[in-house]
Amino acid sequence: MKYSNSELLKMYGQLYFGRNYELKITEKLATGKLPGFYHLAVGQEAIQLGIMNAIGSEDWIVPHPRCHPLFALHCGIKEFTAEMIGKSEGLNGGMASYVHLYVPEKKIGPSNGVMGENQALGVGIALGYKMDKKKGAVVIGIGDGSFQEGVVSEVMNMAAIYNLPIVFYIESNNIAISTPIHGVASRLTKMVEKGKAFGLEGATYDGNNIIEVRETMEAALEKARRGEPNIVEYTTTRWRGHFEGDPALYRDPKVVEEAKKDDPILKYQKYLLENGYATEEQLRAIEKEQDEIINEAFEYAMNLPDTTPGNVINPDLVYAK
Repeated sequence: MKYSNSELLKMYGQLYFGRNYELKITEKLATGKLPGFYHLAVGQEAIQLGIMNAIGSEDWIVPHPRCHPLFALHCGIKEFTAEMIGKSEGLNGGMASYVHLYVPEKKIGPSNGVMGENQALGVGIALGYKMDKKKGAVVIGIGDGSFQEGVVSEVMNMAAIYNLPIVFYIESNNIAISTPIHGVASRLTKMVEKGKAFGLEGATYDGNNIIEVRETMEAALEKARRGEPNIVEYTTTRWRGHFEGDPALYRDPKVVEEAKKDDPILKYQKYLLENGYATEEQLRAIEKEQDEIINEAFEYAMNLPDTTPGNVINPDLVYAK
């Protein structure tokens, strides 16, 4: 194993954080005290956190909006939580939440609520990397629903033509809001196959295995930094509805029941314990620490003053100059 024990344990903490940060949102929403509209990634945490560990200091990441744990760990947990719930002390002054987050000093974003736009913006950043001869690469996330958008095909073609330093990754959970992907939105059984039409190499991997995600993204980034754009697909399952409050009546509950047998956290726990990388006591201690971090972040953010109407309608904050 090329990762140290401390690195492996750190990733467990991140996975546990990712799951329980999302579940804390559901808990706070149930109290009626948490404002906003939320799209959670419960069951899909290993993809975003494996990728987060793979990117280097010169790399830029443009994830899709369903990435609260990545945003929080990459940008600052308290700062992101404040932004997510619309407080002026947040990363974008409470104006972006997570759907439109942009933190250039952290090389992340811009996120965009219009499907297909994140990917176009990300290709623009990669073009700037090439024109300015910057080091590093740009990682661009796509849901398998957004992957069907025409603009995504256009920018993939552009990335290939100009040999831009890009890794496109597809979070393939076989559902776009309420529409199944395979056999309904696309005849492809592996979304990555579409990349071949543009000359982009790629392969499909287990998105519930954080080690596999990290290793394959590291390899993909090495290619991208050499000017070899490529695409990777990570398979997973979204456990909850498209948004919090969505009863997901369009999907057979057995899909989620089956998916929980391949829980990315339990899978990683088993890997660590069976290979002697961790003890039960170590894992419980990590979980306790992460619970405290999550509770502290939400307490901090929810106790901040509410954003004023003057801030919300301030033209200098709403419109670009």
